[in-house]
Amino acid sequence: KDLVEMSKGVQHPMRGLFLRNYLSQMTKDKLPDINSEYEGEMNGTVEDAIEFILLNFAEMNRLWVRLQHQGKAKNRKKRENERQQLRILVGTNLVRLSQLE
Repeated sequence: KDLVEMSKGVQHPMRGLFLRNYLSQMTKDKLPDINSEYEGEMNGTVEDAIEFILLNFAEMNRLWVRLQHQGKAKNRKKRENERQQLRILVGTNLVRLSQLE
């Protein structure tokens, strides 16, 4: 949870998206899940993992929406294409959420 809060310090939407995606990738095998070595009183529960993923997803979603309103009007088409390509990064959280047992 602290990692998600610390990631809020990155103000640029593009950098924030990639940082949160990196955070998600690095922690995916370390989140508590049923029958994993990280489940337990000291490491957390599956509910903690779900909360972490949902918080990360919500912040990534906010950053993705902010990308829509950045920059000049003449670059709108290019910016919208980049934004559509980045939706995959936001969606990876949903995939990770579905993998938890």
